Amino acid sequence: PPPKVLSSTPLLITFLAVTAHVCFETTLLMPGAVRVAIDSLVAGACPDLVMPARDSVNTVSIAVFAAFDSPSAISESLAAHQPDVIVVDRAWLVAAALLESLAKLSGVPKARRVIGSMAVDDVLKIQTAHRGMFDVVDLSVPLDECLGTLRRINSGVSSLLTDELWRRVPRPPKFADITDAPHDALDFAILELVCIGYRDHDIAETLHYSVQAVKNRIGNMLKRSGVANRTQLAWQFTNQLLTKRMMENMQHSADAPRISGGN
Repeated sequence: PPPKVLSSTPLLITFLAVTAHVCFETTLLMPGAVRVAIDSLVAGACPDLVMPARDSVNTVSIAVFAAFDSPSAISESLAAHQPDVIVVDRAWLVAAALLESLAKLSGVPKARRVIGSMAVDDVLKIQTAHRGMFDVVDLSVPLDECLGTLRRINSGVSSLLTDELWRRVPRPPKFADITDAPHDALDFAILELVCIGYRDHDIAETLHYSVQAVKNRIGNMLKRSGVANRTQLAWQFTNQLLTKRMMENMQHSADAPRISGGN
């Protein structure tokens, strides 16, 4: 049979994926240019960002990292570019805590983390706010407008600060510290039951404590974590506990002695 013809977009994504450690940067950058790291999914959706053809792009430096690479490889890519802004696909919403941890590990804890999407709707805004991200970038707009958005984000201005829907969503002030909210085994047990949908009286009956004791425990964890409600506490704790274990595994792998081959 004749060979299959691949479209240019999948070819671009494949090319970006196998070059995870390579930074594609614009040249002739002006002083004070914004350094931006985008994942390969965003690059595939908006190839103009990595193939600049306009003079205005000289104020923005673009680097690409492979979205599905290992956390350690992504951390190395971010450390090499030192971005001011990190733009990722909406697929990262489920791993927002991991992205924040990787930014800290890479030496860029203040980099503004944003979602890039070809379709921005109210649901995406709510999800982005709930995950503690800074803003949403509409990739469907012309290149100059997209670059202007990146420069605005770098200046600390979110387009959604005046959006009533966005402002109503509780945004956790301590997004990376929720794993410190439980103080003992009982707190962990309560959180596990909250995560599977147990109500206060169900938790009290299961753990043989009073309902008031359970409420007090949950209330204290909400105060320590900085989140607004138990739904945020449960969701973020589950995701961030997984992130914490992944980061510990990364550190363990990095510290493990390497065995060289040969006779």
